[in-house]
Amino acid sequence: MKSLNEILTELQQKRDELNLQLHLASKEGKDEWEDLVHEWERFLTAAQFDRSREEVGDAAKDLGLKMKDAFDRLKKAADK
Repeated sequence: MKSLNEILTELQQKRDELNLQLHLASKEGKDEWEDLVHEWERFLTAAQFDRSREEVGDAAKDLGLKMKDAFDRLKKAADK
């Protein structure tokens, strides 16, 4: 199982990649990005509290999947 730091590093990298693609995205993509940033901030807040590793891991996995899906959608939109 990956460590919390590895998960955070991967999510930050995905976040940065999405941010680079954002300038090519539509308004809808920008709205979706803002929602993801809000979820990212909530995740970081939750990770700072004394929660079990499993809860934080599940939250990271869910957020990572959402960010990957959003990245794929935004990349397709930017490629058009």
